[in-house]
Amino acid sequence: MAEPPADPISPDFAEAFAYAVLVYEIWTPEEPGRLIEIGSQSYSIVEVCGFVDQFTDRLPERVYLKLRSYMQDYPDGKLKADLAADPSYATAVRCLRGMMERRAEDHKQPGGKAG
Repeated sequence: MAEPPADPISPDFAEAFAYAVLVYEIWTPEEPGRLIEIGSQSYSIVEVCGFVDQFTDRLPERVYLKLRSYMQDYPDGKLKADLAADPSYATAVRCLRGMMERRAEDHKQPGGKAG
């Protein structure tokens, strides 16, 4: 039996995650990028992901499309398929974390993109 749906995501968390997806474009393991404000506190992309990873609400279309655009050349077809099948915050967090892990691995490789 499926678990009952969790409380809906708060507007603050939804907005913070949308911004986290936007700033992923400039994120690197060495330079984690801009901090994301929620209320009077600032958090990293990783921290924001931790706040929203349990929400099953559907992503706004603009956030979904931006995340998918980053995944165009991403080698893991399973993540793309998962997001297409379940475009929720929880799935989006898994995708974003997966891409961040992949980027971190690429930076560790000799000849990687680290600058």
